Amino acid sequence: MVKDHSHFDRGNSNDANKKEFSYNLENVNAYREKRTLALASVFASVGLAATKLVIGYSTNSLGILSEAMHAGLDVIAALMTLYAIRIVIRPPDVRFTFGYAKVESLSSLIAIILLFTVAGWIFYEGLDRILFKNTQPEITIFSFVIMTISIVVDLWRSKVLYRAARRYGSQALEADALHFKADMFSSSIVIVGLVFVLVFHIPNADAFAALIVAAMIIYTSLGLGRRTIDVLLDKAPKGMNHLLLESISGLDGVSKAHDIRIRNMGSAMSVDLHIEVPRTSTHDRAHRIATNVENRIREVMPNCDVLVHVDAIETSTETLTDRIRLIAAETDGIKNVHSIYLSRIIEPRSKKSSRHDAISMETKSHELGTSDSLTHHEFNANASSFHLHLYLDLQVNRKLDLKTAHDITESFEQRIKAEIHQVKDITTHIEIESTEEADVMGVEKKASGSYTENIRNLSMQINRVIDCKDIGIVEVNNEQHITLTIVIKAKEGEEVTSIEEAHKISTDVQEIIIKETGASRVVVHSEPL
Repeated sequence: MVKDHSHFDRGNSNDANKKEFSYNLENVNAYREKRTLALASVFASVGLAATKLVIGYSTNSLGILSEAMHAGLDVIAALMTLYAIRIVIRPPDVRFTFGYAKVESLSSLIAIILLFTVAGWIFYEGLDRILFKNTQPEITIFSFVIMTISIVVDLWRSKVLYRAARRYGSQALEADALHFKADMFSSSIVIVGLVFVLVFHIPNADAFAALIVAAMIIYTSLGLGRRTIDVLLDKAPKGMNHLLLESISGLDGVSKAHDIRIRNMGSAMSVDLHIEVPRTSTHDRAHRIATNVENRIREVMPNCDVLVHVDAIETSTETLTDRIRLIAAETDGIKNVHSIYLSRIIEPRSKKSSRHDAISMETKSHELGTSDSLTHHEFNANASSFHLHLYLDLQVNRKLDLKTAHDITESFEQRIKAEIHQVKDITTHIEIESTEEADVMGVEKKASGSYTENIRNLSMQINRVIDCKDIGIVEVNNEQHITLTIVIKAKEGEEVTSIEEAHKISTDVQEIIIKETGASRVVVHSEPL
């Protein structure tokens, strides 16, 4: 039976190693490409910033000076991006168990803060020139040349970086791409301002162009800032929760999924969720259900890390036998329970009737149902007005003394009565476990032809047994065990034999062989004709 636990992988190690190698190779290739682009961005930003600064001071153009400041900020942002890319490649460790993927988002956030700072300075200087100063910028051919070169370089950088950002899910590269795209438009606005100063002799046109540049910086930074903060605060991607629920609904064994947590981790996503499975499932089945959930999620979200937590729950299809076995599995000292059946206790109505008269569940199944077929919910609905007597066989370790075994049985019976209120009486037959590890290794013996023939003839005496074969003799702890296969024919006029009939015939074969040979155990395998 499965208890509440988290899913753990135990797949083929060779497949896991191949996947890990492929994943590491992809990471290395991505790192190399991102590092090359970041380095190229640094060098281009340094060259443009230095050139704009020299020309801006020499011409006294606030538009070009604002572009120089902006380009200088791009140098800092590109350096932070380069550093972030170097950090992100590191694998998770004991300090940062989820890895370093969010360093890129942090780098992007710092760059955005610097952009707002520069935009504030440009606004201040532009308003100061418009309202309080009368500054006449000097327009030269170099002013137009450097701004044109800046537009071409920024156009190339924004396209290349944006493409890489989309491919690898890098917010740091996306921040750089947006910066350079903004630079491209702002450079165009500066050129327009310079044209107005040169042609129409409007000295403040350059300052107005600078204000427009600052506004564009703020506008483009707000969008990226919102997305960056969403990642840092672990906001789930829009619609992903519904998509994930839809993908795993209807999977075999999954009753319900809940407590779903999704967050971005750089270019990958992390998914953590709970699934509910019947508590009667074995651990192996629960593991396979969780693995199916993981695989289905990865089909929808290919690059993600999935953790599935399994919750064992009571279901409407759970039978009384299931509940009894669950209680036995959770009781220390009990190895197994079997031969479970119930009877209904007849309450006394007269002196002639006894309170402990019981009607077998088999004969009253039309009123109550057997413990194997009646679900717990059906039982509660039908059995509210009467009490039951439970009978079962209970296996314990053969090394226990009677008092210890009895105490274990008492604890087991008390819990059954506490959880299944209609069970009033319990009769438990205590057995020793017959499959201890030290006892299961037997030795096959070669029997004489007359001995095996005698076993065959004994089996054939039972009605409807038409053949006996594969007879084997095994010695286990100085006891003789006999194994054999019988072939059973169907009744006259019927095509098949029920399993109940086959079990009765096999039991008859067991009893006659044990009686005539003195064997300790007879294992009979039955086959249809």
